[in-house]
Amino acid sequence: GERRGEPGRPRPLPPGLAAEVGDLAARVAAVRQRSTTLDAALVTATAPLPATAWLRSIPGLGPTLTAIMLAEVGDITWFTKFSQLRKLAGLDIIRVQSGQWAGTARISRCGRPLLRWALYQAALGACRTPAWRAKRTALLTKRQGDPHAFFKTIVELAAKLLRVIWGVWRSGRPYTAGQAGAPA
Repeated sequence: GERRGEPGRPRPLPPGLAAEVGDLAARVAAVRQRSTTLDAALVTATAPLPATAWLRSIPGLGPTLTAIMLAEVGDITWFTKFSQLRKLAGLDIIRVQSGQWAGTARISRCGRPLLRWALYQAALGACRTPAWRAKRTALLTKRQGDPHAFFKTIVELAAKLLRVIWGVWRSGRPYTAGQAGAPA
C-alpha cells in the first residue's frame, strides 16, 4: 500500500489543490472585509436617528444589531399592535391541527430572517446581564430533559426582548430595568 508520512506531519497538497485553497482563502478574506465595511456603513447611517440611542440602552443591542433592527423594522409607527411586529420577526406561535390531531406549537418562521437572527443574537448578549441570565436559567429549568431546551429558551427570550424593543421604541425613552415586560 501507500506509505504514510510521519505521524503528526501533514502531507503537502498537490499544486492545483494548493492554488485552489489559496484562492478560496483570498475570497473569504475579501467577503469578510466587505461585510465589515457594510456593517460600519450601516451603523454610521443609523447613528443620527433618535431611536438608535433608545435601542442601544437595551441589554444585548450593540451598534450593529441596533442598526439591523432599525433597517429591518423601518418606521415603528407602521405597527399598531405588538403582534404585528412579532409576526414580522417570525416569532409568532403557530400550531398545525386537523380534527382531533394537534401538532406541537412552534414559531412560524415567516417574516424576516435577518430580524429573527438579530433578535436571537441580542438575546444571547442580553443573557450576559444578571437579570436576563436569571430569566434564562428559570426558562431552562422549566425545560429540563428537552434536548433543544437552550435554543427554545433563547428564542423565547428573543421574543421577550422584541417586546422590550417595542415598548422602548414606541415610548421614545431609553430602557430602564424593571419596566413592564423586562427582567428587573
